[in-house]
Amino acid sequence: MNVSRQDIYSYVTTLIKGVSSNIYRIEIPETLNSAATSNGFIVLKMDGIKDFSEMSLNTYAQTRVYIECYVPSLQSDGTINTTKYKAAQDAIDTIIREESLKTNQPYTISSDIDISMENYFTNNTNTFFLYITSFLISIT
Repeated sequence: MNVSRQDIYSYVTTLIKGVSSNIYRIEIPETLNSAATSNGFIVLKMDGIKDFSEMSLNTYAQTRVYIECYVPSLQSDGTINTTKYKAAQDAIDTIIREESLKTNQPYTISSDIDISMENYFTNNTNTFFLYITSFLISIT
């Protein structure tokens, strides 16, 4: 089994590229472009890859992937843009659910072990509401 963090990031990026064209890996960049500040952006993070292989038996590894979706607030009053937030949340949840139904793939998403939370982020004069979800990926 050849497991690469870069390959997993690319796999998840391919899945969610329809939600946002502004996808960053590991952390928020210091400077956001105008499209990211007006339309939002996504940050992908990943835990370490854990090897659960057994000699001469099953070979597999797992990692937890986090999708942080930053939705810009309403600029008039800084409150959550519920329309954009719900659209992003629904799109990401649907992608994860649909991908988890696929079988015999190099990467298998376990949707029954996903967790989600919310947060708030400000970058100078820009404010964002976050939808954060995570799930396990098994690599076979």
